[in-house]
Amino acid sequence: MKTFKYACVAVSLGLGLSVASCYDLDLEPHGILGEDVMLISDNGVKKYLAVAYQDLPIEDFNYKQNGDEKGYASVNQAGWHGGNRWQAQKGSPASAAQEASGRDPSYGGGWGYWAYDRIRDVNNLIEKMPNYRDNYKEDEYNAILGEAHFLRAYFYFGMVKRYGGVPIVKQVLDPKGNLADLQQPRDKEYDCWKFIHDDLQFAMENAAPRSKYEPGRANRYAAAALMSRAMLYAGSIAKYGGYIGTTGPAVSAGLMGIPEDKAQEFFQYAYDACKFIKDGGYKLHTGSDKEKAFTEVFIGDRRDDEDIFVKQYTEMKDAIWDTNLFHCWDTMVLPLGTNLANQVGCALQPTWELIKMYEMPAIVDADGRPIRFDSMDDIWNNDVMEPRARATFFFSGMVEPVSGQKLDQQAGVYKAFPGLAIDGQEEVSKSENDYTKQYRINAERPENSVSAGGGPIQLIDGKEVKVAGSYGVYRGTGDEGYGRMGAFIRKYVDFTAQPSTRKFFGSTQSWKVFRYGEVLCNWAEAAYELGLITGSESLKQEAIDYVNELRDRAGAHPYQLVANPEDVGSDVYGFAIDENLQFIRDERARELAFENQRLFDLRRWRVADIMFQDGKFSHTLSPYFVVNENKWIYLNEVESEGRKVTFDKQWYYEQIPGGEIGKNPNLIRNDGY
Repeated sequence: MKTFKYACVAVSLGLGLSVASCYDLDLEPHGILGEDVMLISDNGVKKYLAVAYQDLPIEDFNYKQNGDEKGYASVNQAGWHGGNRWQAQKGSPASAAQEASGRDPSYGGGWGYWAYDRIRDVNNLIEKMPNYRDNYKEDEYNAILGEAHFLRAYFYFGMVKRYGGVPIVKQVLDPKGNLADLQQPRDKEYDCWKFIHDDLQFAMENAAPRSKYEPGRANRYAAAALMSRAMLYAGSIAKYGGYIGTTGPAVSAGLMGIPEDKAQEFFQYAYDACKFIKDGGYKLHTGSDKEKAFTEVFIGDRRDDEDIFVKQYTEMKDAIWDTNLFHCWDTMVLPLGTNLANQVGCALQPTWELIKMYEMPAIVDADGRPIRFDSMDDIWNNDVMEPRARATFFFSGMVEPVSGQKLDQQAGVYKAFPGLAIDGQEEVSKSENDYTKQYRINAERPENSVSAGGGPIQLIDGKEVKVAGSYGVYRGTGDEGYGRMGAFIRKYVDFTAQPSTRKFFGSTQSWKVFRYGEVLCNWAEAAYELGLITGSESLKQEAIDYVNELRDRAGAHPYQLVANPEDVGSDVYGFAIDENLQFIRDERARELAFENQRLFDLRRWRVADIMFQDGKFSHTLSPYFVVNENKWIYLNEVESEGRKVTFDKQWYYEQIPGGEIGKNPNLIRNDGY
């Protein structure tokens, strides 16, 4: 059986489709390598697995919710509106988690992700490798099988965290076989997570050691990192999943949800996987300059400390295969400007909801009045803001290193500001009130202002005053090109790039799929949850130790375990979350901002529907100059496009893709739709 044929008949588990058109591909097409060539050497196996790696459900730069990619881009297309591959085009998960303001902050609609074509490829490798065992040393042979089990587990993780139970397929199915055998039912969600665990346990025991590290290729520690992430997800589902109250045939059959008494089992798996990684010698990337150290984590090769598994893009000097993949991160998060974004710009920007989670100076005093700053730079150029925040965001007044441009996002001026902060903070998009009409002046566009006279420089009370920044905020430019949030995303922006690469599909920095910073987040949460279940205070303190390891690298103050923590969850969500656990979750948000985990975290914790109940506006960190005082203030306005973030309870599970249900009547639909 040839791999090209497998690619053609990589049927989904509906299998009620016609495959006759593929049967004429039994002959080897010209130029296509067969298994008897590819599976006899490690280099051939890499070629065989290239598509599997390219299609892994990694929420990376090119990830977006909807479209033909089913959430994951495997090819590039030219053009922005017709075929862009990046996360903020539509249904941005970052927006849904209120990390960022993008074009469409809604989450609903789902991905339609159904990975059985790639699972079939991996199953085929696992089945056929014994035929070529004599070509390998024992450890090399076992490493390939371990790698294959990691890949299969990753594909299942991508589905199970979306749908709950799905059909577990461990062998290659014959598309010419009995239809009843092909139309497999869904397995219970618990069994699916256990299947993922078993595959990853095999990979941890057999995949390549760290000494055989190849960038872009998984080893046993990548398997352990996925184990820590996936099992933490499963443990959360077991502990918190029952609170959503969904009922129906899928819930009754165990396809949606895990018994609560299984939570300890999964949290322990996650905990053990983290220890395995620590014992492998991984550690945080650190340095005396903590801001610089954190920016370095996301640019360059950190295999000697923090990198566990990365996804590479074309033109990486040490790439093990040509992925033919690029991304657009730099040109999408930076503003338009000389040596900044060459196209689009500012399509994804950070929200105040995220920024305020970091240690930073207060912007409002105890009486509710805006605090005055001597300079726009004073918000970040101080000893109060944690260095990790400066490494995650470009604040107004900071200099972007490649372009050398000062990123000025002045939002406007107030002739005077005698009132409270709330007086100047609009409650709905682009609205005005009597206070702002009396005191505030904004620029509508770079070439003019809202008042007569023209230009962003105006004469106010006899003074020449700049009304808006070079890169925003302007009220009439829409959601491209100029800032509207008072800050830009800095994380992952390539500070080593050539300006000419800041264009469509010009960026090639790697996506850090698994890094030790996440492992510490996973370890802290798993340890604390186990401490709650078992009553172990030592486990709770251990969890805080991992948090403080992250905070030390971040340049933030250490957190002290609260001996008798307050329950901060019951009144809000209907179930207990103590303040120590909430801090651990918040630290995860700070450490992993813009790494596309926040949405899934809010899903597994079962808090998203309450957090975004009735729709929530995102807010800004808008710098204003107060003319009569010669001072600066910062206001938290509703962002100018006024997009609300919502999350319906039914979205904790996505619906099984309708096309698959149409092919396979044994696929029970998820409840709640």
